[in-house]
Amino acid sequence: MRAIVNRLDPRTRFAALILLIALLACAVVAFERARVESATRRVELTMDYNDFLSLARSYNYNPADFLVEMRRAGLTSLALTEELGSNVVSSNNAIALPGPALAAQAHVGGIADPTLLALVRAGAVRADEVYLLVFDTPTYLRYRLQLPLHFEAKSIRVLHAVKPYVIALRSQIDYFNTSGLGIPSDQVALARHLHLLVDPRFQNDERFSLPQIQREFAYTGAGSRLATVVFFGLRNQVMGFPDHVKDMAQLFSEKPYRALNFGEIETYDSSQVQKGSSELASLIPGRTVRVEAINKVELDKLALPEIVARYELGVRERNVRVVYLRPFAHQYNGLSIEKTNVEMVREIASDLAARGFRPGRAAPIPLYRGNSRILVGLAALAVPSIFLLLLGFYGWYRPLWAILAYSATVLLYLGGIVSHHDLLARSIIALSGGLLFATAGFSVLSRAFLQAPAAAVGRQIRRSVAWTLVATGITLLGALVVIGVMSSPLIMEEVEPFRGVKLLLALPPLIALALYLFTDKFDPQRRDGRETLLEPIRIYQLAAAAVVLGAGALVLLRSGNQSDISPSAFELALRHHLTSLLTVRPRFKEFLIGFPALMLMPALRIPHRRWLGVLLALAIGIGLGDVIDTFSHLHTELLVSVLRVLYGLVIGAVIGIVAILIYRAFASRR
Repeated sequence: MRAIVNRLDPRTRFAALILLIALLACAVVAFERARVESATRRVELTMDYNDFLSLARSYNYNPADFLVEMRRAGLTSLALTEELGSNVVSSNNAIALPGPALAAQAHVGGIADPTLLALVRAGAVRADEVYLLVFDTPTYLRYRLQLPLHFEAKSIRVLHAVKPYVIALRSQIDYFNTSGLGIPSDQVALARHLHLLVDPRFQNDERFSLPQIQREFAYTGAGSRLATVVFFGLRNQVMGFPDHVKDMAQLFSEKPYRALNFGEIETYDSSQVQKGSSELASLIPGRTVRVEAINKVELDKLALPEIVARYELGVRERNVRVVYLRPFAHQYNGLSIEKTNVEMVREIASDLAARGFRPGRAAPIPLYRGNSRILVGLAALAVPSIFLLLLGFYGWYRPLWAILAYSATVLLYLGGIVSHHDLLARSIIALSGGLLFATAGFSVLSRAFLQAPAAAVGRQIRRSVAWTLVATGITLLGALVVIGVMSSPLIMEEVEPFRGVKLLLALPPLIALALYLFTDKFDPQRRDGRETLLEPIRIYQLAAAAVVLGAGALVLLRSGNQSDISPSAFELALRHHLTSLLTVRPRFKEFLIGFPALMLMPALRIPHRRWLGVLLALAIGIGLGDVIDTFSHLHTELLVSVLRVLYGLVIGAVIGIVAILIYRAFASRR
């Protein structure tokens, strides 16, 4: 840092003072965020009851006894799905017959119910009606309460008001099949009896406003046992979408539902995101939790240890707070299907407990003091400040730039608040800050590029470590700015994205290359940009450029939780072993590319350094950009990101030391 400070334009010293204040604000945000993350470590382990019941019936297991075993293993909740019309027949409590089917059945003498038989004999069966024959009083009462929510009152007729009950409904069977009929009361009673929380799953009806939404939730009878609502349906919408999402949000503020969370299902395909989820989450800040589920098709392809590892990773690194389980239909280690599922729950619960997580009602990221507009506004001032310091370092500073830089930042931030697009404005500011601090991290290496290597190997290793720590430390200040500006609960729950984050991987190496080629800070032989552009290109340089561009494209395609190119089996195995050994896996771009290049560069002889300068600049830029990118995954706990970079730094430094020793051994022979 001293190298930059000593060469700063004296006119930019004020920017250093403002930068210090801004970094202090960022540190306060980071501290508050870490405190909140340590206090929100309750995780729900919930079981899809419909899938569970199908498995239990298939193998003749007693559902209640089975659930008791899973509760003892760590299960906290049951996910109870609203019954659809198409599922009535599978409940054993009722049957739904469209008018034509009822009339056809009369011709084969298959009608035993007196009410329906009388209807057929009187010729009163209608083709546009569905007839519900209900054998269970609680089911009948539920239908009487639920049907008016979805159908006009005049279209509902009770033909027989005692058991067996008969209801005639004016509707087409295909529409009835997709209509919700509420959560069966016996399922809620079972959850309450077993002291399990209830995660209700409702399907949206676009006509629902607040009264209908209130009745839908009240009919569950779960009361204080309601924990996290997870919406479902063929149209994949939150309740109230598109015109009554505010009504759905209003429910969360009512007294019976103040402990209710909204479960946002984790997905990597934008087409699978529930419609209205972002709007609902933004209306109920601090009440959203991330839900991770594995679909049935994929579940069949995985081994039980892989399932456990995936859920554990999601909780630890992606802020998942609801582990949505489906029963595993395969045996494991000679255990029965029943014992295998109990073992799955036990292993997930024990792994999470070992990582410091607790079972119970899912804990969302609440609104906290670190997300205050004043602190975030102060943190944002770090961006124009580092910009001006860089201009001063390269001799490009002009007073007008200071006015423009600070004015643009303040106007962008305030404009985002006024226009209700503050998270977009914060994304632009944080992205700019990350890129500028990565640039500063590379710029501080200018003296290392010009400095002759030390004669003694030990001294050179210490010098390389020092330069690596300085460059990484300045870059980490950029990560601190990203944390200070972007640590909103909506971003941390990944309801809103950090826009443009891939640029943190793509631009730093290109910026580093441009600074290396077109400024006089990194080469002892002074040259201007025109000379650089007019230099002849050799075949090996062209081949190296092609390799570098291909590697850069691969890095971008491979970035993200679900990349366009799948990792190889070797890489997956290496990732698994690193995670098992270190609990937090360091990133390959840091410990295999960036940090080794940072270590090796000061140890090279100046002619070799000049010959490899382009590749070194790119490699260092990749590593420093990746450090910022690591902290840009705001859904990852702050401590996990710190450990990831720390492990990458240590391993990368060791690899760099080995590279220095190998280089010295070969260079000494010439």
